[in-house]
Amino acid sequence: MTDQSTATPSQDDVLAEIRSQLATMKVPGGESATLEMQWADLDVDSLELVELVKALEDKYGIQIADEELKPIKGVGDAVALTQRLVGGQGAA
Repeated sequence: MTDQSTATPSQDDVLAEIRSQLATMKVPGGESATLEMQWADLDVDSLELVELVKALEDKYGIQIADEELKPIKGVGDAVALTQRLVGGQGAA
């Protein structure tokens, strides 16, 4: 057991995880995704987004509700949401 699940991951850590998952899903340019990129820029479809969300939930021990997912338009939004949810676990 590690404290990784309770410590808020850095922006770079979450971005690296997203890049890794996008590369695993064979998303063109996924391994070099930036915080400014939108899902449309990466040609990420809804199924791939669901896979990415599941991977982030598993990696960080969080639950991303559908209503929280709707405003997530790109990589930077996903990073910020992940950090917020992980950071909120310690306060609960």
